[in-house]
Amino acid sequence: MERLLDYFIPENYQLDLFIDKENKFLKGVVKITGKALTPTIKLHSVNNKIKTVKINGEKVNFKTEDGVLSVNNAPRGDLTLEVGYDRTLNENMQGAYLSTYEYQGETEKIVSTQFESHYAREAFPCIDEPAAKATFDLSITIPDEGDIVISNTELKSAGESIGLVSGEDNATARRFSFVQTPRMSTYLLAFVIGKFNFVETKTASGITVRTYAPLNQSKDLLSLPNEIAKKSLDYYENLFSSPYPLKKLDQVAIPDFEAGAMENWGIVTYRMSQLLCNEHSAISSKKAVALTITHELSHQWFGNLVTMSWWDGLWLNESFASVMEYFCTDYLFPTFRVWADFFTSDCLAALYRDAIPDVQSVQEDVSDPAEIATLFDPCIVYAKGAHLMLMLIREMGEKNFFRGIKDYFEKFKYKNTSGDDLWNVLNSYSSFDVKEFMDAWILKSGFPVITDEAQQRFFLDGSTDDSVYPIPEVKDDMSGHYLINLSGPEFREALDNFNNLSEEQRLRLLIDRMLLAETPLVASSSLLPLIEKFKSETSAPIWGIIEDIIYKLTLFIDYDSPEEEKYKRYIFNIIKTPLERLGLLPRKDETLNDTELRSFLLSAGVYSKAPELIDQLADLYDKNFQSLNPETRPFILSAKLWRDEAEIYSELIDLYKDATDPDLKADLRVALAKPRLPKNIDFAFSCLKNPEIIKPQDHLSFFLFLRRWKYTRDRALSWLFENWDYIYKINGEKSVEDYPRYLAKTIDKREDAERFFEFFEDKKDIPVLSRTLKIAKNDIESTLKLIEMDKKSVLAAINKLECKN
Repeated sequence: MERLLDYFIPENYQLDLFIDKENKFLKGVVKITGKALTPTIKLHSVNNKIKTVKINGEKVNFKTEDGVLSVNNAPRGDLTLEVGYDRTLNENMQGAYLSTYEYQGETEKIVSTQFESHYAREAFPCIDEPAAKATFDLSITIPDEGDIVISNTELKSAGESIGLVSGEDNATARRFSFVQTPRMSTYLLAFVIGKFNFVETKTASGITVRTYAPLNQSKDLLSLPNEIAKKSLDYYENLFSSPYPLKKLDQVAIPDFEAGAMENWGIVTYRMSQLLCNEHSAISSKKAVALTITHELSHQWFGNLVTMSWWDGLWLNESFASVMEYFCTDYLFPTFRVWADFFTSDCLAALYRDAIPDVQSVQEDVSDPAEIATLFDPCIVYAKGAHLMLMLIREMGEKNFFRGIKDYFEKFKYKNTSGDDLWNVLNSYSSFDVKEFMDAWILKSGFPVITDEAQQRFFLDGSTDDSVYPIPEVKDDMSGHYLINLSGPEFREALDNFNNLSEEQRLRLLIDRMLLAETPLVASSSLLPLIEKFKSETSAPIWGIIEDIIYKLTLFIDYDSPEEEKYKRYIFNIIKTPLERLGLLPRKDETLNDTELRSFLLSAGVYSKAPELIDQLADLYDKNFQSLNPETRPFILSAKLWRDEAEIYSELIDLYKDATDPDLKADLRVALAKPRLPKNIDFAFSCLKNPEIIKPQDHLSFFLFLRRWKYTRDRALSWLFENWDYIYKINGEKSVEDYPRYLAKTIDKREDAERFFEFFEDKKDIPVLSRTLKIAKNDIESTLKLIEMDKKSVLAAINKLECKN
């Protein structure tokens, strides 16, 4: 891939923008001071209409081709390159784009940015590569009297009137100018324009922290996330022995946002559901918000202060942030017990993903800009990378590891690095060769299964290869990225001693068994009696894995079959007694564990469709959602819809349209994706092409809900094939690969697999899809092989169950 930094090294950008959100218009002048290394200068520029180009004040000829602006015959050495341009604002959640929401009967517009990974070029001409660090002086002029502008640094001058705006008679505008940024990569520049509520506080070191949200969101949802941000900065400054280098930190909730959040230096932008919460929110929401904030704020050091040299080093940002979020959240909220969530979510997801042939390694080469998006695999670069970092931290010891990190930030601040730079620094505090140890894990995919102290690479399809991984010591906690294959007697002995094991050891035992059961090493049918052994279990994390096992076994059971009915009764009988102990609603002063345990039990109970439970939950429904406890609201909605769909579905639609609370909208969205009546099924699918109801940011999840629901799953598959062009249009390169990636997880029939393979056959060479489609094919074939291998024995085991009516 051609690197434009080889032609020109930028030092400073003076970026002067006029942005009219009502007319979706951006006009800009960018002056770039830097050094020309060759007579040719090239800048990244996508869909910018270039008007003029000047070098040292003199107009020069230029050409634009394939997203690159080129100037020939430039003088070598220091110079100033000036480009005048204009463009239309995007609406696809990348570059500089428009976002909308409803407030007091009017549509309000926000302009936001998403420049990671390579979308700054969709806002201004630049060297859009992470190693091309420069300082930025930003000024933005807007015509809207009521809007404010927020960017990376504090305001230098705010809202000064500049009189006539070119092209608009008798119109005034306001200009916002910002203090120069530190040296940073283009993907970290950001700005937001709109009307907001906000709250403010200061950290122990005097940093101003503000959290903003659109006007339709209550300020009551801002105080807790603002406090989390403040305490996170205090924690990281102390842990890293490195001061946060800016004077302020802003957090902004955006109504339309493709990712969960983005770590722009000094102005972190978020999907609303990942930022807004209060003390009354469900514990799962508070955890998600805390983990997201602590993840993004760790990036202010890992990624922003010190940045990977190229996108193959993305893990230097994301793997570290994905483990640091747990260190910080555990410190801030010890009662959350978030490390158990790390093991049952991140680590488990990483193991499943990493057990598929052709999966990417944590560090992966990219040869095309479109391939950059494929690196953001949440199960590998984030989850697996985080697990490997935890493994390293425990091998080195926390004290030694963070002493090394302090040196890393001090040595490389405002610079770019590779993995070797980090390993070399950490080596000074380690008793083993960190580079040799970590390269063996970072640079290749996969992990081993350990049997009698011998290892072989683990694949879900039962195959293996000759890969060998360094394991200083096989530990039966969750430290290592591997599986331990106990013999039948060893496993039964461990179960007998279960209550004497640590929580990590207990999770390891169940997680390993669950994965091994997807291969010829362990029969899937052996998981069925395992469930019953835990009917008296009171640990929520352990029940989280039991719930995973419950749903794993549904893979072998046909819809509406006698075995399905018997299995559902069996599950209800198991959860009935512990659920009666807890009750359907949270009790005052109950433990967080009991609150989470109830959610797992209710999830299994709603799956069972036991009439008595469905009736009890449905009777709790109240369309005044303020009266519904957020912990049980999802299950109340599911039960009410199951029992009374004819009378309730249209009401839920209206409630969804009017709702502003992001958690409530998420609960309602799940319910709307579970229709049974034909007219409601038609409506649900119409929503997939109605961005006024299902915003593009929620499109994939809503589609997957429909695909997983037995009454809509076949139609959902056909819908995707028939509307692929629309999916590509609303997603672009950033996340279109997620559709085949997650769709593959839902395919359990040969005829659906063949349709999948046939549809994507002519798309397998598209850079953004090629790796994902290879993995998806392996994933699907492994699932079909497992069903063929174990279905008969699982159904036989179900038919032997004794279930109470």
